[in-house]
Amino acid sequence: MRLIYLMIVLIVTASGIGMAQGTGAMSRSGSGVSLSGKDSLQAPKKSTSKKTNIGGVFVAPTMGISFPTGKFGDLSNSGFFYGAKLEIGYSRLYPFVLGIVFENQSNPGNPEFTTTNFLTQFDTEITYYGASVDIILNKYIKSNFTTPVFSLEGKFANIKRTVAPDTSVPEIPREESMFTYSVGLAFTLYIFDVGGKYTFAGDYSNLTFNAKFHFPLFRF
Repeated sequence: MRLIYLMIVLIVTASGIGMAQGTGAMSRSGSGVSLSGKDSLQAPKKSTSKKTNIGGVFVAPTMGISFPTGKFGDLSNSGFFYGAKLEIGYSRLYPFVLGIVFENQSNPGNPEFTTTNFLTQFDTEITYYGASVDIILNKYIKSNFTTPVFSLEGKFANIKRTVAPDTSVPEIPREESMFTYSVGLAFTLYIFDVGGKYTFAGDYSNLTFNAKFHFPLFRF
């Protein structure tokens, strides 16, 4: 089943063509002779065709790899990333698709840092909750093979660190919370996306590469 992005593009395009044809069509009866013997002409009739609006709700699980950057990269290595997005697409909102985001990533400690500080464990787990807006770029960039999608996300992040032994590196907080935002670019291939995004999160900023699958819940 094709992604709602492509479905919206096709529906909007088809509807636009139907409207153009309906408006340009003229109901003609010809130049005939009336009962009084005079020529009569009928005025063109306006089309009564209406533009079709269509939409749906999709769930999009995702998984990938997170690469810490900056200070985060000095303390941690790359780790596993997973999440899910609830997406709402509607032809009237095209080219925008709204979403609700849940994500989680876990990054183990950098071996050099853990060895220097005599640590047996230094894991960082970040959980995100927020919202997103995807912009379907094929309205501006023509492509027959794939659909490029630019994304913006605003997310609240809960950060937890597991350190052993716990008495080491007391200057590093064990728990933090902050607001973050992400920008990304993905390419849609039928029901899944491949792409990446950068999350701006202060000392916890990171770059993620992921694959996302889209499954329909219902349409309206």
